[in-house]
Amino acid sequence: MDDVVSSESTDLLPVREQQRRMTRQRIVVAARQVFEEHGYGQASIGDIAKAAQVNRATFYLHFAKKAEVFIEVYEVVRRQQSVRYWSLLGEALVRGTEAAVREWLDLALVWWEDQAPLLPAIHEAMASDLDVAARWKCQLDELAGELDEYLARFPEERREKQRLRVELLMVQLDQLCFRAIVQKVLVMEREVLLDVVASLWRDALDLK
Repeated sequence: MDDVVSSESTDLLPVREQQRRMTRQRIVVAARQVFEEHGYGQASIGDIAKAAQVNRATFYLHFAKKAEVFIEVYEVVRRQQSVRYWSLLGEALVRGTEAAVREWLDLALVWWEDQAPLLPAIHEAMASDLDVAARWKCQLDELAGELDEYLARFPEERREKQRLRVELLMVQLDQLCFRAIVQKVLVMEREVLLDVVASLWRDALDLK
């Protein structure tokens, strides 16, 4: 994970605050490594503290429980890449064609491929921890804000249903990519996957 605290953002802070932020960042980086190696359920606070080279007391100064540090790990992923892909999706939907959505899907698959080591932990955490699941839903709603230009094309009374359609298609895509890219139990050529998913989105969203 590459989300280093820049010197520009910390130079003007008191030394103690700089140290606090750097320690928190080290814990988050270490947590991602532990979650990727052990999954969510098997990862322990002790594992994370050891990987971050801090004691458990220091961990608890920054996070009250494992779910909190996991949510921050997931938030870093969202800030780094997810927002960009939703923004590109909004542009594709404004274009309103199956070809535009297929181009977006081709780029978006790279996100799932890049995040493949963490995805099992994400799915496990959402299934087992209500705090993580609730935060995931909030993030999904926040990211849907990138679709404002697309949704503005619909009468106000239709916008909520149309937003929900896109969110459900994203959930479906996430499940498909998890099984095809991470678990590798659904085997198909990349071009076939793109064609099938693009056609599903075309029919669901009335694209050209």
